[in-house]
This record gives sequence, C-alpha cells and structure tokens, in this order.
Amino acid sequence: MTDTARNQIAIILATGNRDKVRELRPLLEHISPLFRVFALHEIGVNVDIEETETTLEGNALLKARAIFDLLAERFPFMIALADDTGLEVGSLNGAPGVYSARYAPMPEGESPTYKDNVKHLLRSMNGIADRTARFRSVIAMKGSLPSSQSPFLFEKIADGVVHGSITLEPKGDDGFGYDPVFLVDSTGNTYSEMSIAEKNALSHRSLAVQKAIIALKDILAAHGIPSTVTNAPL
Repeated sequence: MTDTARNQIAIILATGNRDKVRELRPLLEHISPLFRVFALHEIGVNVDIEETETTLEGNALLKARAIFDLLAERFPFMIALADDTGLEVGSLNGAPGVYSARYAPMPEGESPTYKDNVKHLLRSMNGIADRTARFRSVIAMKGSLPSSQSPFLFEKIADGVVHGSITLEPKGDDGFGYDPVFLVDSTGNTYSEMSIAEKNALSHRSLAVQKAIIALKDILAAHGIPSTVTNAPL
C-alpha cells in the first residue's frame, strides 16, 4: 500500500449541525496523519437525514450508514462518523431523550430552535424539586479501510455519559442546545459557562469520541495500518 493511498482515508462528519462540527473536529483531527476530517458542507453535501429510530444507537447508525452509502464511490477509503445525543431527565421519565432536538411542540412543518426546547424543558419542570439529569451521546462509525486483499468494512458504536442537573434558568453564553441549563456535577458550571476546550475535556460527546478513537485504533492495528506516520504528506 502506498503512502498516497494511506493518506486518502477521510473521516466524514455525518451531520449538518455546524455546532456539532465545531465540537467534533478538534477531537478527531489529531488521531493520525492518515486521516482528513471533513464536514458535509465542506464537500458540497446538503442532506437532511430523518431520525426515525427510537434509540440513540439506532439514529446514530442510521446517519452513519446513510452518509457512507451516499459517499462510498467518491471516497473509496472513508469513515462516516455520526452521533446522536439525548438529554435524559429523571423526573421526566428520561425525556426528552431521543427526541431532545425536537422536544418543544411546534406547528406542523416547523422545527424548534434551541431556545424553544430549553423553554419547554423549563416549563415542563416547573415546581419539580428533583432536577437530576444526564447527557448521553452515541457515536456510530461505518467505514471502509485499505486492506491487503480488499477494502475492510466495519461498523462500531461507542457511548459517553455525563451526570448533572437542570438549572432553574439559563446560565452562560457559549455552547448550544440544552447547554445553558445543564449543570455538570463535576464542575458546578453549565456547559454554556465553559469554553469549547473546557467542555471537550469532559463532555458526553468527547467521552464517546474517545471510546470510538480507541476502537478505531484497534481496527487499524488489526489490519496493519499504522495510526501514526512520520513525515507523511496530507
């Protein structure tokens, strides 16, 4: 296998959510010089994959598979990486969960904004003393990697969980989604009170990505593909 072939392995972030891209990219860019990380908009892909599954695992795999199938001919060696994330509130029986991105009721044909979802969550918890919650992310990968005989196809999933509680009102200016109202147990701050680097050091998404990277490096090693290359051109 030539160095040129090795350097054509693309990691495609299977999401149109640019806030997720901002978090995922720095977690993935330094896995290996063998990989290049691309967001969908950077390669001219504009698709809206409907999340029809009832679990985070199901939706993450659905998105990874859809992007892999869409781009397999364009990128012979690639990994489509998708995530699905849910905020699970104990006193709401795990809601909003898999429906976190579309929690607030809206007129037909309209999607809720981050603020819509946060307002609906706080209204739903009005007067509730137990505000314990957790954020859970599932990372799914579907990939095709160079092998000595034929491309090696694989699928893997990994998850990450962070425990916290729901504040009475939004706090902080950074982040997205439910970040302003999710108080992390280990820090005493909401995600929105953290920088991207601070959040990436401990978030549910970063924990899932770290597990996914370990699984990916194991796959590389099993198929004789080094996870580092000295002076390899990108």
